[in-house]
Amino acid sequence: MRRMARTGSGGRRFAPVLAAWIALGAVLASPGTSRAEDPDGGLELGPARYASALSLGMRQPPPAEAPRAPLLRRQRPNTISIGIQGAYGIVRGNSRLADGFSDGPGYAFRFRYMLSPSFALGFSFENQRFYDKGGQPSTEPGAGDSSVVMTTVSTEGVYYIHREREVNPYFVGGFGYASPDVVDEVRGSSRVNEGLYLVLGTGLERFVRPRFSLDFTLRGYGLISNSEFTGFASLSAGIHLYPGD
Repeated sequence: MRRMARTGSGGRRFAPVLAAWIALGAVLASPGTSRAEDPDGGLELGPARYASALSLGMRQPPPAEAPRAPLLRRQRPNTISIGIQGAYGIVRGNSRLADGFSDGPGYAFRFRYMLSPSFALGFSFENQRFYDKGGQPSTEPGAGDSSVVMTTVSTEGVYYIHREREVNPYFVGGFGYASPDVVDEVRGSSRVNEGLYLVLGTGLERFVRPRFSLDFTLRGYGLISNSEFTGFASLSAGIHLYPGD
């Protein structure tokens, strides 16, 4: 009798410990109470984690963007480009140049130094010819047919718009020096209305190769010399090369 009583008291001693282990197992097995976080990604452990992974796997991936076509050329600063253009111009004003002469052909050489992808420093060397207006031939002895041959040198700033595209509009502004000569078939040549001028214009450049483009420009010039104003304009078209790009 004493041994059975001793055994019963021992069972009562381990009963609370067993009950604690059962309660702990129930807590760990419950999906709603397991809220430990994954140190790597912050995802929940247990069944909740697998449910999240399943929902992520069912999502559609975002649409892939189409790759952009590479530009035909780079736009590096410190690049030198060379161009040549043919032109046709007109002259107006109240000077001797505009008094008896009208329009004619010309040509130009352009050099540009890229300071940034959208701005360049330009230098232009132009030769423009204006023919006389015609009319009654001169009755003055020794008079012959005459024309104006004008040589100009200018420094310009060139500002490009949408340089990231293959077609680039641009604006031109600068100043230069004009040396017009009236050339007579009989009397020879004489220099008139020489001086500084301002130039403003706009253009369009179209790349057809990585280092080759078509260049179109409309320019207007204003020259004041000997208190006389001479205005002339030219429309030019040609090519531009980028050997260093």
